[in-house]
Amino acid sequence: MNKNFDTLRDEYGAKLCMELGFLPTSNSTKPLYIANALLRESTGRICEMQDVHKWVVSERRAKATPSKELLDEFSTVFSDSGAEKVEELQEVRFYLERVFNPDSTVHPDYTFSVMNISSKWLIHPYVKAEAGIGRFLFEILNEQINGTSSPALELLRAALQQDDDDITRLIKPIIIRKPEAERLKKIPLEPTSISFNQSKRVIRAGFDRLAKNIVLLGQAEDSLLVLRRLVCFASFAVFFYLEDINHTEFAAPKIPLLLDAGLGLGAIESASSGSFLSCKKAVEAYTINFLEKYLTGLNGQYILDINSKKAIEDYINSIALHHKKIDVDEIRRVILQHYNGYCEKGEAPIRAIARSLQFALYTYTYPNNTPSDFCNVIGKRGGLAGPAGSAAKQVRLLIHRFTLENLILSVIEPERLQEGLELRELGEYLRDSYLVIIGTDNDVDYSLLANAKIAQDTPENLRSELSQNAQGIADMLISLDLAKRYADGVTIIGTEV
Repeated sequence: MNKNFDTLRDEYGAKLCMELGFLPTSNSTKPLYIANALLRESTGRICEMQDVHKWVVSERRAKATPSKELLDEFSTVFSDSGAEKVEELQEVRFYLERVFNPDSTVHPDYTFSVMNISSKWLIHPYVKAEAGIGRFLFEILNEQINGTSSPALELLRAALQQDDDDITRLIKPIIIRKPEAERLKKIPLEPTSISFNQSKRVIRAGFDRLAKNIVLLGQAEDSLLVLRRLVCFASFAVFFYLEDINHTEFAAPKIPLLLDAGLGLGAIESASSGSFLSCKKAVEAYTINFLEKYLTGLNGQYILDINSKKAIEDYINSIALHHKKIDVDEIRRVILQHYNGYCEKGEAPIRAIARSLQFALYTYTYPNNTPSDFCNVIGKRGGLAGPAGSAAKQVRLLIHRFTLENLILSVIEPERLQEGLELRELGEYLRDSYLVIIGTDNDVDYSLLANAKIAQDTPENLRSELSQNAQGIADMLISLDLAKRYADGVTIIGTEV
C-alpha cells in the first residue's frame, strides 16, 4: 500500500464523492466554473484561447503580458501602431478583464482560468474548481426520458453556436486570426450510465420546464440570457441535490426551504436561517448514513462483526492514516475517543463508528470546506443564500431576484404560465417541487417549519410575518414583469397578465 494512503481521504472521502457524483469539498467553485463544466460536457468541445487570455489579463495583474509585446504579436489586429497605442491598449485590456473576468475566475496562468462564456469560443478544458459538477449535471440532462434528453441541452448547444453577441464580438478580431479547426478540439466523452434517483428526477423536471418556458417567453434567440438562466438554475440544482439526497437515499425528513424576500422581517430571517442550517445538517447526516451503509458492506471482511464493539475498535486501529501536519496517532486517538463516547451513549457500534469517521473527515480531511460548508459556497455564489461575505452572521435563503425568477420558471408548465395563476397556487407549485416555501399559506408553511423544528426557535410572530414575506416575493415578481397585482389585491403570475 502507498505509504501516503489515507483511509479517511482515499477511501471514505473518495467513495462519498463518487456516490454523490461530484466533489463538494472545494471553496473555489463558482457559477462560471459550473458553466464551463456543463457546457464542455454538453458539446464535447473545448477551445484553445491562450491568445485571448493574454488580452484579458490586464497589466494591473502580476505576470501579465506587457501591452507593448501584444502590439508586436498581434500587429495584424491593429490598423496602425505607435507609442500612443500602448496606453490605449492598456485601457482596452482593463475593460476586457471586467467583461471576461466578472467572478475572478481568470488568472495569469491560463491552465486554471475560465473566462466569461458567451459562445463556443470560450469553453475551457477541465479545471479542478469545477468539482466534477459538469458531468453530474450533464448525465441528468442526457438521461433518456420517454426517448429524449432534456430540451435544455438543445438550448445550450444552440446558444453556444451564436457568436454575434455583444460579448463575443469584443474578441472576434483575435478569434479569426486562427481557423476554427485549430481552435476547437473534440474531447472524449464516456457513455453515461447513472442511478436516476428521485432527487435527480426533480432536477431534470426543473431543467425541462425552464427550457420550455424560455422558449415560451421568446428568449431562445437571446443566447446570453439562455446561458445565464440555465447556469443559474444549475447552481440551485447542485444545492438542492446536496440538501435533498439524505431524504431520497435514507428516507430522512425533507427540509422546508423558506425563501426570505429581504424585507427585514426578524422572524422570517431567523426561520430562513434555520432552513439553511438544516440543509447543512442534512449533508452531515447523509455523510454519516453513507458511511454506515459503506462500512456495513465490509462486515465479515475488514470488520469481523459490525455488531461487536471490540471488532470495530480493532478495525479503527488497523486503518491506514496519513496527514501532512497532524500526527496520525492523535487522529486515531480522537476517532477512538468519539467512538467509545457514542457507544457509551447507547449507539450501535456500526452507527458509532460512522459518526466518529464523519467527524474525522470534516476535521482532518476537509478542514477548510466540508461537504456541509459547500452549501455556503454554492448557495451564496448561486444567488440563493446571503448575505454575501464570510463574516455574515445569519446566512439564510436570501434569494436574488434572477434566481427566484428561474426557480419559478422551473416549477410551472408553459401552458399553466400562459393561463396565469394566483400567488397561493405558486406556493403550492414551489412546495410540491422543492419544498420551497414563501409564506402563501400560513397554516401549511408554518406547520412544515414546525415539523422540521425550525419554527420553535424563531420569534412568536413568525406566522404573521409569513404572509408579509409572500407579498414581498410577489413584489419581486411584479418588478420582473412576471406578475401583476390587481385592484382587489390579488396577484396573478403569468406571461400574459
